[in-house]
Amino acid sequence: MKRLFLCLLFFFSMSFALTPEEEKQLLKDVAEIKASLKVFMEQTEKRFEQIDKRFEQVDKRFEEVNHKIEMILVFMGILAGTFATITAVTISFAIWDKFEAFGKLAKRDEELAKFLRERNLL
Repeated sequence: MKRLFLCLLFFFSMSFALTPEEEKQLLKDVAEIKASLKVFMEQTEKRFEQIDKRFEQVDKRFEEVNHKIEMILVFMGILAGTFATITAVTISFAIWDKFEAFGKLAKRDEELAKFLRERNLL
């Protein structure tokens, strides 16, 4: 019984064996698949390299924009400082001029001098 089973198994497995032509065709197909996979992997690698280059370019642009924004902020700070200085000088000049004018008028008119002293304007 065992011998019969082994013989049947042997003959049954022989029916699934490949002929030399089929084996060559199978090896050829496997080689083509390997080659196409290699080409696909190379193309994918090139695409990733291109994407990396694009990201580097975008990063460089962001750095340039950040630098320009910093320059604009510094310039705006300079303008604000200049405006504040001009405003302070103008107000100081107006106050000084007022006291100078009141002082000259007070020298001419005693009544005006008394009025200005009462209100601490002289």
